Amino acid sequence: MKKIFLILCPVLMLICTVAAQAQEQTPADISKKFFEVYAAKPMDAIDYIFSGVTQNRQVKDDITAIKKNLKVTIDQGGAYNGYELITEKSVGNTMKLLSYMAKYDKQPVRFIFIYYKPKDVWKIYTFQFNTNLDDELTSAAGVDQLKENKQ
Repeated sequence: MKKIFLILCPVLMLICTVAAQAQEQTPADISKKFFEVYAAKPMDAIDYIFSGVTQNRQVKDDITAIKKNLKVTIDQGGAYNGYELITEKSVGNTMKLLSYMAKYDKQPVRFIFIYYKPKDVWKIYTFQFNTNLDDELTSAAGVDQLKENKQ
């Protein structure tokens, strides 16, 4: 009986540790892991980010479409050179938006993650990517955005 307990005890400790780590993951932790996977296998990163989502036929179709569109975007971008945080916003303690720029040789790609925590675990709520950063930067520099013109 002691041998079984000695074997089960480390297994139970491992299970409890993994469960505790999963609950302690912040949106920043999840995003960091996404980009770690993304650097080597972008399509696997998409699977990772949606791994906590209940998947029905529509969700699976959406994930397939995201992968297809992302592959086209990646193929046009050249070599991947890392990522950086653009902005972070939140609504209370329940929703958080993290926006990142993935740096490619030919163009940046923005990733927007919106996370939601209905109880005690953060999960992806909305995932988007686009290449519109230059348009938004130009728009932000417009005369109507100047402090003097907002009064």
